[in-house]
Amino acid sequence: MKSFLSELAEVIHQRHRQLDALTLVFPNRRAVLYFRKHLSKLLDRPAFAPNLITIEDFISDLSSLKVPDKLELIHRLYLTYNELIKSASSSAADDEPFEKFYFWGDMLLRDFDECDKYMVNADQLFKDLSNQKELDSSFDYLTDEQRDFLKSFWSSFEAELTENKKKFLDVWNKLYTLYTTFRERLLSNGLAYEGMLHRIVAEDIAELSKEKFENRKISFAGFNALTKTEETIISFFVAQGTADVFWDTDEYYVNNSTQEAGKFFREYQQHEILGKTFSTHVPSNFLWKSPDGLTKVQDGDTEKSVVKTVRVFGAAEPVGQAKVMAQVLQEQLMQGIDPEDTLIVLPDEKLLLPVLHGVSGLVERLNITMGFPISSTPLYNLVELLVEMQISRKLDCFNHRQVLALLGHPYVVAADTAVAAFKRKEVLSNNWVHIPVSFLGTAVPLHRTVFREVDSTGILSYLREVVTVIGGLSSIGDFDKEYAFHFLKLLNRMEEVIGDRFGGPTPSSTGEVRAHHDIKKEWKATQTSLKSFLRLFRQLIQVHKIPFSGEPLKGLQIMGVLETRNLDYKNVFILSLNEGAFPAVGSKGSYIPFNIRKAYGLPTVEHQDAMYAYLFYRMLQRAENVFLFFNSETDVLGQGEMSRYLQQLIYESGLNVEKRILHNPIQPKPVDPIVVRKDDKLIQALVDLNAGNNYYKGISPSALNTYIECRLKFYLHYVARAKEPKEVEEDLDARVLGNFVHKVMELFYKEICKKNGRKEIKADDLINPNARVDKLIDQVFIEEYRLDPSKPVIYEGQKIIVSEVVKRFVLRIIEMDKMYAPFSMEGLEQGGLLYHVTLDNFPVSVIVSGNIDRVDRKNNILRIIDYKTGKDQLNFDSVASLFERDGKRNKAAFQTMLYALLYKANAKTSGFKIVPGLINRLNLFDKNFQFGLKLGKDHYVDDVDVVLPEFEQHLKLLLEELYNPEVPFDQTKNVEICRYCAYQNICYR
Repeated sequence: MKSFLSELAEVIHQRHRQLDALTLVFPNRRAVLYFRKHLSKLLDRPAFAPNLITIEDFISDLSSLKVPDKLELIHRLYLTYNELIKSASSSAADDEPFEKFYFWGDMLLRDFDECDKYMVNADQLFKDLSNQKELDSSFDYLTDEQRDFLKSFWSSFEAELTENKKKFLDVWNKLYTLYTTFRERLLSNGLAYEGMLHRIVAEDIAELSKEKFENRKISFAGFNALTKTEETIISFFVAQGTADVFWDTDEYYVNNSTQEAGKFFREYQQHEILGKTFSTHVPSNFLWKSPDGLTKVQDGDTEKSVVKTVRVFGAAEPVGQAKVMAQVLQEQLMQGIDPEDTLIVLPDEKLLLPVLHGVSGLVERLNITMGFPISSTPLYNLVELLVEMQISRKLDCFNHRQVLALLGHPYVVAADTAVAAFKRKEVLSNNWVHIPVSFLGTAVPLHRTVFREVDSTGILSYLREVVTVIGGLSSIGDFDKEYAFHFLKLLNRMEEVIGDRFGGPTPSSTGEVRAHHDIKKEWKATQTSLKSFLRLFRQLIQVHKIPFSGEPLKGLQIMGVLETRNLDYKNVFILSLNEGAFPAVGSKGSYIPFNIRKAYGLPTVEHQDAMYAYLFYRMLQRAENVFLFFNSETDVLGQGEMSRYLQQLIYESGLNVEKRILHNPIQPKPVDPIVVRKDDKLIQALVDLNAGNNYYKGISPSALNTYIECRLKFYLHYVARAKEPKEVEEDLDARVLGNFVHKVMELFYKEICKKNGRKEIKADDLINPNARVDKLIDQVFIEEYRLDPSKPVIYEGQKIIVSEVVKRFVLRIIEMDKMYAPFSMEGLEQGGLLYHVTLDNFPVSVIVSGNIDRVDRKNNILRIIDYKTGKDQLNFDSVASLFERDGKRNKAAFQTMLYALLYKANAKTSGFKIVPGLINRLNLFDKNFQFGLKLGKDHYVDDVDVVLPEFEQHLKLLLEELYNPEVPFDQTKNVEICRYCAYQNICYR
């Protein structure tokens, strides 16, 4: 089947012998290239080519005005807006930051552009018609239907004005002044936005084209949805008799009023001037069938019958479509289809890379006619992280979140894999929440460039330096270097247009000493500027795409929807035929409400639907093999169903559409309980626990607690040594809080004992401890978070709360100790305590070891103290209950009892009563505080020797079970225990 451009080339060749006197105007550049190819095949001798041009270039050539890029236009609009606001308020404080203005400035520019392209009377458009009396007198040129649209909108303003309506009117009344002033400022600089330029040309087309197209014939080809300016310009040349129009249509949608694809053509057929350019015969390529049901196509001077096949494939998820398309393409290539006559259309540009991966290797050459969004590149992710890292910086320290993400980024790793891995390991192993710049900025050039302090005034040059270094890396690919090139262009353009708008206050360089609150205030202002920059950068990056260069006339073609205009292929593959992708989601935001847009003939959703419907049918009308793909999985809201155009094709066209829905059948696999049998190798691993576990030999009380709770968890953690994911713990949870209390109490009493040279603690030693405790809390924060000891600790956020809670705990313990004094401190964080258990059926004795928080002595009482910051209970029902897996057991009491056993086994305790107990928030702040564990509800364990024999007996039974080859490691039946288990993903609990 001949293509539209091929047929057009034949007509032009027949009608015009002097081709260089002809100008042909097309909707896009791709049509220009293909038309030149078809025309050249018809020439039998050298000839000067006609002037082939796009409609944009055609109109631009009629004016001397230049159109800047969108960033500059919005920035100029911003300056105009601010000047108008200042003149109205005479207050510089009313200036709106550019990054906030950009979003709605983009909407305004788009609205102004459409107003001009559709030649709307802006004065009337932006008039306040809340008093509707003016409608009938001033808008008599509108049709009744248009006036009804205006009345339906403004009628709600006649009633009481709400706050939102008042705000709308306030903005609405300023728009015309902004519109006219902005246009004047642009004109004075020889500039215009696109719609403005089109309107100027359309309004003065007779004068502007007087000499330009003298003795030249013009042909407009392949147009559909014309703007009012385009319609005016084309109509002028047609009326002058110097132009003709070639419409790319099909009877299927033009002559059927229910088909929105033919909406504009039906309107142009009724046009006073353009209506004369339509042929009485409308081509019928889409459904041109012979009686035998075969599609008839023209092949030279003869007709032939072909089977027009349409196959629809449903696949789960967008990437699934790309994979299925690649498989279908491979099958078709094996059957002999020509890659040169094959088109893949991607309404969703995010599918470009998956499609490229799928077709690579299937064809020798391919050409991409669409841009790849720069926001989908890994370099964009890196730039975002860089700015976020500077925003979250604390003076000369960076936050671990961005640092770890950057150290794992492919570009940073590519610069030096070993150094990046080493730094990540150091940050994780030291739980480094804030990492000093001095540690990160090493000899690796990229690392040194990335990890340095930058304020808001230097952010653009900082990003440029980083991107430049990345672009020069020998270990990255050509794609990555292309990303770097386009990022540099964008950053340079930002600096040209907006300069140093993000210049926040720069820290003083004179060396004077400033108060902490001054430094903090300055940094807050810098953070605000950097956040503003990031917000603007994210908005700018969304519209930037990386163009792919190639040979447009050769190879398999991959295009976006708009690029397919006027082009025809025998084999067409279209992906993402879902609502929201094709057609795309509704029109972008606008300040002009729907009813007013409808009244003035501005584009609405119906306009967009008609345009996309035409593009859909136009792609298919001359194709012989059609392959359509959609995502068969809707989202959680039920959105993303099959495109309306695809449904129309299936149910209205009458074509024989073959449908296939591909899916992965769900076959749930039952989750079997995990049971680990104890073979000889595993028994040996248990024996090896005696040789060393963590810092000390033997099995710790926490390990035994884990074994009682869940045997499988014990196996995974202590035997198999399955490491839990290492993360920096920034949140100061209960465990961290407890560690801080332990550490401060240890340092506090060690300091006293060292200073006095004795173990005895007297009440006088505990007078006015506040200053010492504050100093020790600072010391612990510095050690735990690797802070600079030469600088004061800054408490912010959770740190303030934790420091205050730790201080309150510590001071209360010291207060209680002061009342208990004098006493002797026998041990602080005492480790290395071992307890040997000989088992009946095991050749090796088992070692239990532990680390006791505190042991003190007064008279003949030895207190074994375990600090707890949680709500651990003090009482337990019985010794046996401490070892029960079912029911509620007191883990803290078990642990403290085991500490008492360890201490008794390793120290001289003859003549002393050992009293185990907890100091926690349940009893510490109780006025009737009494130390010790309670057996039952009321009986305190005032001498552990009473219960220790029974405890030893149960402990031995527990260890015999642990070392029994017949008892496997299995899962707990109490799923509540699994809720916070690090291994729950292994067990599927």
